[in-house]
Order: sequence, then C-alpha cells, then structure tokens
Amino acid sequence: MTKFTRKKKSNATAILTADWHIRSDTPICRTDNFFDTLEKKIDFILDLQKEHKCPILEAGDIGHKPQWPNWLLEWAINKFKGQEIIAICGQHDLPNHRLDLFEKSGTGVLTAAGVIQTMGILLSEDKIIGCHLPSKSIIKKYGLHITPFPYGMEMKSLGWGKKYEMPDMPMIAMTHQMIIENKPLWPGQEAPKGNSLLKKFPEYDLILSGDNHNSFVAEYQGRKLVNPGSLMRTTADQENHKPRVYLWYAETNTVEAIYLPIEKNVISRTHIDVAKERENRNQAFIERVNNDVEIKLSYENNIEAYFNKYRTEKPIKEKVWESVE
Repeated sequence: MTKFTRKKKSNATAILTADWHIRSDTPICRTDNFFDTLEKKIDFILDLQKEHKCPILEAGDIGHKPQWPNWLLEWAINKFKGQEIIAICGQHDLPNHRLDLFEKSGTGVLTAAGVIQTMGILLSEDKIIGCHLPSKSIIKKYGLHITPFPYGMEMKSLGWGKKYEMPDMPMIAMTHQMIIENKPLWPGQEAPKGNSLLKKFPEYDLILSGDNHNSFVAEYQGRKLVNPGSLMRTTADQENHKPRVYLWYAETNTVEAIYLPIEKNVISRTHIDVAKERENRNQAFIERVNNDVEIKLSYENNIEAYFNKYRTEKPIKEKVWESVE
C-alpha cells in the first residue's frame, strides 16, 4: 500500500468527504480483501481527524445499503465512538429511498447510538417536519453554521439575512444530489453544474455534495463547491479514480486534497470481458440465423443429420419418422 508523507500546515476547520458506501460484501471488480481495504481508508481519515482536531463532514451514502448486518453495526459503533462525524443521508442510507423510514436504517441505528450525527432528520409521528442542526455544542465548538439537504430534500436559499446575522460564522450547505463538474456523465443526463449552484446560492461559503463518485472542486467568486467522490473504487471504470478527502480551511475558504492510500492491481475487468465475449457470441449467432448461414433450423433435417452421423437401427428410424409425421 502506498504511503504518503506531507508537511502539516495548520489545523483544518473540517474534513470533507462523501460516499463511503460501507458494505459487508465485495464488489465484483475487486480482487483484494475489500473490507480490510475499506477499514484502512476509514482509519486513515480518523487519524487525520485526530491530527487536525476537527469534525468530519460526510455528504451522504455512508452505507451501501439501508440495512446493515449486526456485526457491521457493532464494528461501526466501536470504530466511530468518540469521533466527530456529521453526516446527511443519501439514497443508499434510506429504506426505499424514504427519509421518513430513516429510523429503520443502519444509519439510524448509528445515530441513535450517538456515534454519528445525522442532520436533516426531524421526525414527528413518523413524518418529516423539517431540518435541524446538530447540538449547539458542535456549532459553538467549531463555529460552523450547517444547513443539511439530505437525499430527497431540494436545496433552498437561506436568504442573505441569515449570513449577515452571523458574519463571522461560515455558512455551509451539505447536499446529496447528482452534481456534475462540466460534461454529463452519460448521454442525456440532466444535472446541475457546480458553478451554477454557487451562483444560485450566494449565501453559502461552502457547498459539500455527495452522490457523484467523481472528485472535483468548483469555485465562483471565492466560494467553493466540493464533491469529494467515492471513498472506494467499486466499479471497473473507476480503475484510475484517486480516492481523496479534502481539508477545508474556513478562514481562507480554501481546500487541500488529501489522497488516500490505495492498493495497485486490485481492479479486475474479467467479468466485463466475459460478458462482452458472451454478447459477441450471441450477436454472431443472431447474425447467422438472420443470414441463414450454417444454421439449419429444420427439425427433420436435424434428425436426418443425426441418423447420418450415428448408426441407428432401421426399426428405430421408422418409429422416429412415424412420430414426427
């Protein structure tokens, strides 16, 4: 595993991250001990937090599935106990992608256990009635004003008044929605660009977004949108992805990418190549059928070919032809 050494500048205000997708199974493209690699990356981030004495802001999909096995919940509770992890929900965190079912999710269990603080959830009679900030001690301790927009909540403006009420407190929006840097990720995709959101919501000094597994930073008039990307490489097309977190310095509103250690040669394309080969065989078969080349679809011709290839007694042949007729 590659190791990095760097000179620490000063304590960051927060560590920006998203899309951890903690899971108990192994993606088909991985050839290593996936969970062990995942744990090492999380340990790297927790060590970074201890070094900078700042909170971790996680912009959704901390888990890969809404329901976690008991052993994985126990692992996460022990791992995150005493850490400052402030998160919002992504669609993968929520049963049926529904915020009102948050309490039935693995993320809900971790929140109830007090090992993470999940923002944007305020339930009354199993209905969402609004957003809430984490405890005042967190806001006071770190001097942050965070507005959460978990999956399913449209990002909204606070108005300039809110910013002027707290001029010395950075205004942060955390959102889990598909935001792109420049070009669509696939033909026909419709998603806002990072710059467009910064223009639309001028009151936010920092927008932290999750859902897009690619990493990028957008800037407009000195304000930042940071999309950290996925913590792990879970598909073959992510072979060249460089997992990272960002250190955010509120005083200058600047960010520093911290690349996470990765294992080399642990991404396989075998499953894709096998599927492609199967697809090619199927396509070739269809083309031969369409062109009537080499393929004989006549049932009688196939029987005749069998008789010619394998010695068959005359009474049996007669019975076969009788049944065919």
